[in-house]
Amino acid sequence: MISTISGGPTIAGMSNYSMKQYVRAAKFPRVLGIEVNRHHETPKVHWEPITFCEEEEEGILYPHDDPMIIRAEIADYDVGRVLIDTGSSVSVIFAEAFREKGINDSQVNRQLTPPLSFSGDLVQPVGSVKLPITFGTAPRKTTVYDHFLIVDCPTAYNVIVGRTALTRIKAHLSPHMLLMKFPTPNGTGAVRGNQLSARTCYATALKSTSFKLPDETMSVQGVLNGTGPVDDPRDESPTPHTQPVEELETITLSEEQPDRQVRIGTRLAPTLRTQFINFLRNHSEVFTWSYEDMPGIAPEVISHKLSVSPSYKPVRQKRRSYDTERYEAMRKEVDKLQTISFIREATYPVWLANSMMVRKAIGGWRMCQDYTDLNKACPNDSFP
Repeated sequence: MISTISGGPTIAGMSNYSMKQYVRAAKFPRVLGIEVNRHHETPKVHWEPITFCEEEEEGILYPHDDPMIIRAEIADYDVGRVLIDTGSSVSVIFAEAFREKGINDSQVNRQLTPPLSFSGDLVQPVGSVKLPITFGTAPRKTTVYDHFLIVDCPTAYNVIVGRTALTRIKAHLSPHMLLMKFPTPNGTGAVRGNQLSARTCYATALKSTSFKLPDETMSVQGVLNGTGPVDDPRDESPTPHTQPVEELETITLSEEQPDRQVRIGTRLAPTLRTQFINFLRNHSEVFTWSYEDMPGIAPEVISHKLSVSPSYKPVRQKRRSYDTERYEAMRKEVDKLQTISFIREATYPVWLANSMMVRKAIGGWRMCQDYTDLNKACPNDSFP
């Protein structure tokens, strides 16, 4: 398990002389002519006092000693499994997560850098890259550019955010509440750590067999809001995708509709293959080729509802802003679902649940809803 990270391009410099001066500046600031408070050199940004209160403990399992694992937007990707590490002198992005971003190789600085110390073990970085990282959600969010060292080694995390980024955003951390706050021009921003993801990462890091987490490298999801994280079932240990045990061939079920195809194995005996194909063609109506083929199930047969406790009130969320691409994806999804009567319009003037756009691995978007603290409001039903 990574405990501390030292080395890298810090403001202390690389040479022994600059390192000694860096230490002396803290020990003898006035002897060296360095003022302790130098805020007058830059325009002062007025920000309200940052406080933590007892009510913000809600939603955290106690007692705990979990690390702070958050989601952050890095270079236009919402990245999960981001470790906030005040013991790291640099920010680190691991090679597998970096490759998923598809960043042009020309942006990577491959000049030799001093090795990093991972708890005593030296690791040579692949290179470094300057990327924007955004914490919080609009309008209370902040973005800084930070140098990330690209490290190729097994880990349970995608990114480690070190002191370089945290000091730039004036971050205030409460490990007890798994909560990080920071000033923004629109007030205090906040990001809540995901306790489930933290414990999953911790358990994975202790496994000696494998550190790889399939399908979680670039898990794209909504950025955390000030009230808590978005429930993400993918924060649990994901299941690896299974692969076919033999070669497959494509079979067309209808000559009139050649786009309706299925794939079957190639190891079937000729007689069995013919019988199987005829069976599929005779029952092709059981396949769903489009949303229009799924008219739904009558409520008289079965229905589902959320057993929300009457003692809980809906969480009134602030309306989030998205870019043009996400808005267009939302419009298409809503129009499609309304056309086939999967959803209907309803007006709730007192509360709002934001839509969350999740990037699909094969391209496009998946639309979800952010129902904050829904699990707390729906107690377990032993007799559903």
